[in-house]
Amino acid sequence: MSTSSQLTAKGLELETKVAERYRLQGFEVIIDPSKSVIPFDLGNYLPDIIAKKSSNEGYIIEVKTSISHTPIDRYREISEIVSQNDGWRFLLITGEDISLDNTKFNDQLMTWEQMLCRQEKAQQFLASGEVEIAFFYSWGVLEAAMRQKAKDATIPVENLPATSLINHLYSQGELSIEQFDRAKEIQKVHNRVMHGYQTPGFVEQTKQLQKLVNELITMWKT
Repeated sequence: MSTSSQLTAKGLELETKVAERYRLQGFEVIIDPSKSVIPFDLGNYLPDIIAKKSSNEGYIIEVKTSISHTPIDRYREISEIVSQNDGWRFLLITGEDISLDNTKFNDQLMTWEQMLCRQEKAQQFLASGEVEIAFFYSWGVLEAAMRQKAKDATIPVENLPATSLINHLYSQGELSIEQFDRAKEIQKVHNRVMHGYQTPGFVEQTKQLQKLVNELITMWKT
């Protein structure tokens, strides 16, 4: 099988998997919809899937095997158009999405208030010497904040892994170069700890993570 054929097969498999997940949740699912069944004008764009909760509510879905070489700017434009229609959202779903291994898709992210409460607990853990717990509490808040910001800014990447989230929020102007650099450095620390390596300066890195989280929530919450 050629590389292009393999990619096509993977794409069809992923599309079928996504469609089935939404069917199991009670959605009416249309694969490869024609322009006539799209509920509003999207120009020449045709999505891979429409998943309808009702005639006035649902998802316009683009399915990609990989986020690599995916035109996020273009899909952000589509997402902004879709978001102007009450009850509808645009989703970009890829093979790397964190939600694909779950029993169902769930877009219920933590609220900003819940993030602040969790961040307060993380700071309490750090103050009591529970550094690793503090780090992972704050890391969870960082991911939640990035996903919520992506959703609020109609950047359709909120289901992607943290690496892609950081990269795309930066490329879309939602992170400064300094915030981007700090996030990438902290992610390296996260990966080392997750894989069982000792991390010199872990306390200071945890403080830097908490500082970044507080800064981003303050900036994005408003």
